[in-house]
Amino acid sequence: MRYLAALSCLALFAAASARAADSNAGTNGANFLKIGQGSARAMSLGGAYVAIAEGADAMAWNPAGLAVTQQRELAFSYLRYVQDVDSPLYLGYAHPMGRTTWGANLSYISVSGFDVRDAQGVPQPSEEVGVRDGLMSIGIARSFWYEKLFLGSSLRVVHEDIAGSVKDTVVGDVGAILKPNPTLSLGFALQNFGASGGNVARITRAGAGVRLGDFVTVGLELSKASDSGSRIGLGGEFQLPEEYLDVGQLSFRVGYRSADNLGQSSDETLKSLRMDRASNLSFGFGMYTSQAFGYGISLDYAFVPYGALGTVDQISVKMKF
Repeated sequence: MRYLAALSCLALFAAASARAADSNAGTNGANFLKIGQGSARAMSLGGAYVAIAEGADAMAWNPAGLAVTQQRELAFSYLRYVQDVDSPLYLGYAHPMGRTTWGANLSYISVSGFDVRDAQGVPQPSEEVGVRDGLMSIGIARSFWYEKLFLGSSLRVVHEDIAGSVKDTVVGDVGAILKPNPTLSLGFALQNFGASGGNVARITRAGAGVRLGDFVTVGLELSKASDSGSRIGLGGEFQLPEEYLDVGQLSFRVGYRSADNLGQSSDETLKSLRMDRASNLSFGFGMYTSQAFGYGISLDYAFVPYGALGTVDQISVKMKF
């Protein structure tokens, strides 16, 4: 019963991120990797980020995006997931050295407070069951052809501790971004290869990004996890012209992600907005200034309704120096 209680948490992750019509949904390990840690911008764009990933938060989506940055970057994210599941820590760092950029990231998630019962269903208040998951990665990326082609790879250690059952798995990522012109970018990433699917679910991503003028960016992504069906993400970002602000830039984002119907929310605010049954839309905004004590600072926020499961919020802060 102890293990069943802890595993129910991972089943929750899978239910929110994989299609229930697939009989294999959630059957692979490390499902916490699918919840979207590391980038509020990517989450608000419906996950359509593989072709436009850049900087310190790119390692969670496409390691090739490391080489897009021109400055050192330090990124932090906090994710409040459904049913009181939180990811209090995600750190990412990117360090350019000419055309080559090194990067690293780590994250941690902890869940406790399960209703533990024995085989007869009797509560066991003295038993403590928890789920403690995390990852640590190191990556490298490089630009080619006058910054038209970006290639990257990373090595990741995935740690899972489910009610005292500990498993550490080493996996790899590879990715590419092609920018044939200033308008179009194409992206591809293969994540979590090198381990059996039972340990870590492998994910394949492919997509495109299109910049429409100076103020609108549209992203499209098709992703496939080894334990679920294909999913489509579509996102749009509008950047307010800089002349409207004195100190920086402001962006508004909206996204769509193919997902299951997760029921109806009881939140009165969502009901008033007629979003109480929404489970595939996402929203967000971003602010950036280069005048914060001599550093470039960005703040991004994402909001995602998950039907009856509740809502998800993520805040990301990035410093460029």
